[in-house]
Amino acid sequence: MNEVSFVSSRQEDWKRITLLCDRAEGSIKNLRPEELQEFVKIYRRVSADLATARTKSTNLQLIDYLNDLAGRAYGVLYKAPRKPFWQAVADSIALSAQTVRRCRWFVLISAVIFFGSGVLAFGLMKSVPDTRDYFVPEQFKENFESWKEGKFEERTGSDSTMATAFYATNNPMVSILSGAVAAATFGVGTAERLYSNGAILGALAYEMNTVGKVGFLFASILPHGVPELSGIIMAGAGGFVMGWALINPGRRKRGEALKAAGKDAIVLLCTAVVLMFIAAPIEGFFSFNPHVPSAAKVVVILVELVFWGIFWTGFGRKNEDLPQSEAVTA
Repeated sequence: MNEVSFVSSRQEDWKRITLLCDRAEGSIKNLRPEELQEFVKIYRRVSADLATARTKSTNLQLIDYLNDLAGRAYGVLYKAPRKPFWQAVADSIALSAQTVRRCRWFVLISAVIFFGSGVLAFGLMKSVPDTRDYFVPEQFKENFESWKEGKFEERTGSDSTMATAFYATNNPMVSILSGAVAAATFGVGTAERLYSNGAILGALAYEMNTVGKVGFLFASILPHGVPELSGIIMAGAGGFVMGWALINPGRRKRGEALKAAGKDAIVLLCTAVVLMFIAAPIEGFFSFNPHVPSAAKVVVILVELVFWGIFWTGFGRKNEDLPQSEAVTA
């Protein structure tokens, strides 16, 4: 093969498809209909040029050039269409609900440990008062006494904004840590964090019950607590997914099992973080606002419970049972 003649006769097509690739880099829709037809024709000719070069030439530089050019054109031509922003958001939300349902046993275990430790703390403090010092850490005693007064201090708008910013930065970090320690502790660290947080809540509930204000407690914490406690439980579930992959990797190496489980775990952890962000402004502006009556808070709690119950059990079911290829195109 006369390489000089070959390159001379074909390089105009190569330059043209390079230009078309540049224009279609963001989306193939950037090409006009006639340009798209031209693109397909030139792509076929470049593929034929590559086959010719591989069989009749020893010029590795030319072969590599044509291989890269054909590969780039193939990528542009068969690139999956970019989803609209809101469609991508909706798909992410659906993935979250689907993952929670798929990992429901880990979610259940996380919830049982969290709420079970709260019930345990409440019961032991009631039957064995000496356990109070165990369940109520020294650094929480002043805060517990403040709660027992049954009222909140006035907050200005700036105070509520600062509180919201604190909750939005601190609480997601706690969730991430609750899940992250699983990989290093086979899930034990996650269980310990769930137990500790649940036990503190149970201890506070007992303390409020002694002064007849346990209703005030739950009316005050559950408006933001519904998403926030859900976030804690989701983070714990993500930790248990990773911990179980390490404990029971099956026939895979533990690293491979952890990598596979990490797909669900990261969705659960991201879900936990989003729930914490949702809870932050509710906690900052609504839950502890002394001007909001308890009855209004109870209504919000009931609405949240219904909404999240419907969301976790039903959202995203349309494509859940479809094969992956159909789910993507549906």
